[in-house]
Amino acid sequence: MYRCLCLWLAVLLTAGANAPAFAWPDRPVRLIVGFQAGGSTDVVARIIAEKLRVQFNGASFVVENRPGANGMIAAGVVINAHDNHTLLLMGDGVVIAPLLNKNVRITTRDFKMISTLSEGTVVLLAPSSSPFKDFAEFVSYARANPGKISYVSSGIGNPQHLVGEYLSAELALDMVHVPSRGGGQAVTELVGGQMQLGILGLGPTLPHIRSGALRALAVTTEKRMPQLPDTPTLGELGVKNFVVTQWFGLVAPNDMSDAIVNQISAAVAVALGDPAVRQRFEEVGFVARASTPEELTEKVRAEGVKWKKLIDDRGLKIE
Repeated sequence: MYRCLCLWLAVLLTAGANAPAFAWPDRPVRLIVGFQAGGSTDVVARIIAEKLRVQFNGASFVVENRPGANGMIAAGVVINAHDNHTLLLMGDGVVIAPLLNKNVRITTRDFKMISTLSEGTVVLLAPSSSPFKDFAEFVSYARANPGKISYVSSGIGNPQHLVGEYLSAELALDMVHVPSRGGGQAVTELVGGQMQLGILGLGPTLPHIRSGALRALAVTTEKRMPQLPDTPTLGELGVKNFVVTQWFGLVAPNDMSDAIVNQISAAVAVALGDPAVRQRFEEVGFVARASTPEELTEKVRAEGVKWKKLIDDRGLKIE
């Protein structure tokens, strides 16, 4: 009898060791997004929130939009939450901001990486009324008209702006950057012919490319985007060793446990494996891309190295 009792206790202890150490979530989870409601990034966030709700047995995942400062306002909200129930949809803005502005105190080191969600591209665009029809004609025109090309991006210090800085340096172009207050306004200015060039994300521009109002000259990804199979990459056009993906990932404050992080990461992988989700992402200009926490950590590190070199080489800073 004593031997049976010992075996029973051993089974109980083993079961306890293998059982989950938490029941997450035990209250609504906030997913903070640093962009306006209704945009392509917001669509990604809401799709993921709904899929996580299903994965976590009907738990509440609430999207909160806190736009501004290339995602840094949203980042601040998450850092100050100090709980296990606030997540951030993070992009390159959080990588770039502290490299451009020494007064920025929030960095990627303040977050625990969960998973990549989506990857897109930056697109070089011209209005249909533009005198140049392709990338080569744009470069020739810009060189023949120094200082007369104005390019619009969705703001200062984001990947779109920095792509313009890189091309100006790499191709010896004298262009004027005109930041707008967001992707929607930038698209309006470009479609209206107020700007000769747009360097923007694919999501808000895709309908205008398809309608013929905008002409896509190049994409910044390593391979052509499925939404723009006829638009060449910068690499194909001779601009080597410079690849930019406009990516977004899911991250949490540093004090979230690894067990919860791994659970959410696994749920994201299942969600992004859904063909309907992948199709919806493509409709708004992205490709669904899940990763492990370790893979996202390495991606963020590599992005920091890339942008730091460009910022240092160009002497860029924002006070």
